Amino acid sequence: MTTEPAIRLFVAIELPPSWLQAVGELQSRMQAALEAEADLRDARVRWVKPNGVHLTLKFIGEVAPDRLDAIKGQLAAAVPEPPGIGLSFSRAGSFSDRRSPRVIWGGIETPQREQLYALAASIETWLAAAGVARERRGFTPHLTLARLPQELPDAIRSRIAEVTTAIRAPEIPPFVVQTVSLMQSHLGPGGARYERLMVYPISALQPPPRQI
Repeated sequence: MTTEPAIRLFVAIELPPSWLQAVGELQSRMQAALEAEADLRDARVRWVKPNGVHLTLKFIGEVAPDRLDAIKGQLAAAVPEPPGIGLSFSRAGSFSDRRSPRVIWGGIETPQREQLYALAASIETWLAAAGVARERRGFTPHLTLARLPQELPDAIRSRIAEVTTAIRAPEIPPFVVQTVSLMQSHLGPGGARYERLMVYPISALQPPPRQI
């Protein structure tokens, strides 16, 4: 009997076209700033494709395909109505491990902070009932823009973070979150490719499948 391969899932807020365009412009500015630094030009920073940038609410990870229906059902309970949460872009920053920066991100601000965190907590709780492991780290809303290779010297990674996070973002208009998406991540040599599987609440008009 052939066992179907596991599927890699996450739950996210997809960004409107205006945000995706602005994020792409910000990444281009960051890349130009790195190109201007002789010691940073060959750093091989792994940039997230602009169309693939999203706000992750819950990383599910790899699951057996026969668990997909249960996960979809739990998410329907977790997001029963449009969130209606207003989001704004704040600034660029970086996440660090014990030694030096590893991720360049775009910050998210909202006057409805409690509602955003409650949405993430609801998803976490309902998915836990379907056997999905809870996150070890707390929810930190952000947009991953780039990842820094671990093999780079700590000093170079720190300098990359310093240069990129100093870049001012273009004007990005706020938007109101009306839906949450269940996404599948397809890993390959060209980087991750994302596929929308379902949109919540399920009463929302389901957009056509989207692959990034």
